[in-house]
Amino acid sequence: VVELGYFDAVDDRVLELLDNVSGSIGVALRSARFRERLQEALEETQRQAAELQAQSEELRVSNEELEEQGNALKESQARLELQQVELEQTNSQLEEQAQTLEGQRDELKRSTAALQLKARELKQASQYKSDFLANMSHELRTPLNSLLILSKLLGDNSDGNLTADQVKFARTIESSGNDLLNLINDILDLSKIEAGHVEIEAGTVSTDRLTSDLRKVFEPLAQQRGLELSIALESGAPRSIETDRMRLEQVLKNLLSNAIKFTEDGSVTLTISPGENDMVDFAVADTGIGIDEAQREAIFEAFRQADGTISRKFGGTGLGLSISRELVRLLGGSIRLESEKGKGSTFIVSVPATYDPAMVAPRQLPSAGEVATETALAPSPAPARPKSSKASAPVLDDDRKDLSEDKRLLLVIEDDTTFAGIVCDLSRELGFQCIIAGTATEAIELAREYRPSAIVLDIGLPDQSGLTVLDRLKHEEETRHIPIHVISGTEQSQTALALGAIGFLEKPAPRERLAEVLSGLQEKLASRVRRVLIVEDDKVQREAVASLLGSQDVETVGVGTAAECLEELREGQYDCMVLDLALPDASGFSLLETLSEEQDGPLPPVIVYTGRDLSADEEQRLRRYSSSIIIKGAKSPERLLDEVSLFLHRVVSDLPPEQRQMIEKARHRDAALEGRRILIVEDDVRNVYSLTSILEPRGALTQIARNGQEALDALGEAADDPDKAIDLVLMDVMMPVMDGLTAARAIRADARWKKLPIVMLTAKAMPDDQQKCIDAGANDYMAKPIDVDRLLSLVRVWMPR
Repeated sequence: VVELGYFDAVDDRVLELLDNVSGSIGVALRSARFRERLQEALEETQRQAAELQAQSEELRVSNEELEEQGNALKESQARLELQQVELEQTNSQLEEQAQTLEGQRDELKRSTAALQLKARELKQASQYKSDFLANMSHELRTPLNSLLILSKLLGDNSDGNLTADQVKFARTIESSGNDLLNLINDILDLSKIEAGHVEIEAGTVSTDRLTSDLRKVFEPLAQQRGLELSIALESGAPRSIETDRMRLEQVLKNLLSNAIKFTEDGSVTLTISPGENDMVDFAVADTGIGIDEAQREAIFEAFRQADGTISRKFGGTGLGLSISRELVRLLGGSIRLESEKGKGSTFIVSVPATYDPAMVAPRQLPSAGEVATETALAPSPAPARPKSSKASAPVLDDDRKDLSEDKRLLLVIEDDTTFAGIVCDLSRELGFQCIIAGTATEAIELAREYRPSAIVLDIGLPDQSGLTVLDRLKHEEETRHIPIHVISGTEQSQTALALGAIGFLEKPAPRERLAEVLSGLQEKLASRVRRVLIVEDDKVQREAVASLLGSQDVETVGVGTAAECLEELREGQYDCMVLDLALPDASGFSLLETLSEEQDGPLPPVIVYTGRDLSADEEQRLRRYSSSIIIKGAKSPERLLDEVSLFLHRVVSDLPPEQRQMIEKARHRDAALEGRRILIVEDDVRNVYSLTSILEPRGALTQIARNGQEALDALGEAADDPDKAIDLVLMDVMMPVMDGLTAARAIRADARWKKLPIVMLTAKAMPDDQQKCIDAGANDYMAKPIDVDRLLSLVRVWMPR
């Protein structure tokens, strides 16, 4: 549609023209419009064709890429198919291995279960072994105890009714019993080592002192066999080492003993020299029978000797070297042998100069030939752990190697090396020579060997109470005269003085007080004449006592009243006082109390010598001041002479013959045991007989209980009857019905018997026995077989006063 507009009126002819041409114009317009659209369609077709061509090119390129990817995919698929085949093969192999591992796992489970069962069996077997050894020890020691006690009593021949041959027979029985005891101890030592129960107590060991002690022991043995004994300390050898002296000595003593036993002529040599890697070598060489190379390992096996048998020509058990090897291992060292048959042997013990638990090698398990019941599954015991020791303490060199007869000798018995060194240095300043003992056993040996002029004694010793040492020294004829001053950290002055000590000083003690003690000993030793004050109102009795006690070295002064006694003590010094309680101007009780208040220093030893019977309260009151109480009677003069001689420190062998005989007669009875009631708790009748044979002849009253329950019943009855009061209990451990440990705990649980002394006697000499007894409430402990002298000392020390 075309619309035309005019500003003026339109002519008809114009309208006609327009009407005539309108069709043509419409056709022309339509054609133009058609052409225009056709052109647009052409252009669109051309554009699309171009796009199609571009897309075709892209498609071609894509097809090529797809073809390449298809080829790669085919190659990948081929590889995957190959890997799949390989994986299937691997899976098959893994399944087979899994089945194998499962089988091995099941086998391992079975093996582990078997190992655990074996370990339990070994542990149980070890327990059985320990129990067996404990029971075997008890069963062997019980009859052996009776044998040794009774043979010693026979050998002592106190009644003098045996011939010389009979005494010899008794001594032989005792000697054989001791040999059997040594065998039992060796077996127990070996079992303790195997069980890992041996503890190493490392401390400072002086090599000079070690060689000196070994020489004293073995030189007489070598001389008896006509052998030369040489002990040498080579240049460069240390003056001291840090190790367990007791265990090292045990090894060296065994080697030296073997060397002397197996050497018929020639020499035995101990050489100490520096070794490699901070070790010290102890070489024991002999010119004896020698050992074949094939037998060198066998001799270190238990119960074996070089001839492959159990003790033939030379005797012995063959346990010594086995024990020695294990002890050296526990010390962190080794032992080796160099020998040639017929030319002698050399055993070389190498130990570290300083003990280190980390150097202790694990124990080698015995071969099947040694112990058939032990297998490779048996665990090795852990290395022995050292107890706390004074390893850092300096070595104390005493004067035993350079003694002079011109100087007095002081024996210091003290385990604290620092304090012992202080006392030793101070004694030298005051003109003494000094030797030192660190244990009770060593102290008794040194006192017997050196016979010192005086002794300073500590109570707290590691192996026994110092009071036991004091008692034993005061009951041996060779040492009873030696003045002993006790210095201790515990207040036991009354007991120490009653046992014969010259004085008591409580630690800590300043140097000035120590100097006073040593000066007092000097004065006591310098005094040639002892003075005794006799306080007795009866002139006849006074003169009789003076006649009894007087001699060239004893001056007696007699007074008849308390006032005269006080006057004498104020004006003069006395070494001992004999007092009768019945005085005309005062009782003996009040006199002692007055003296105690007036005296600046300690009272002289007071021996109450009275004719009146004392009540328990009176006796207890007197014990505070007096060292001994003697009731006048038929045997009292002998006892009085014995007690006075003890407190005057007189040498018995130097006394006149009559006084010597009286003292020997007095010793058949024991003042500390006289009239005291001792309860013996023991189920074995042989041991009961042995113990009563020791105690009853010495004046003790004995009461028997066969087990712990009977002991409790006996104590219950005694509590109701003062005349049957029990003074001390000797208690066995292994008994039927109620054992000794249970009985001891029951006794301590009753307030009535809190202070009742209990001494345990046991044949079960296994580890920790002593501590178990102490923990149960015992005051002390003694292993069977019983040493008679030590038993009597224990009884005297613990007997209530």
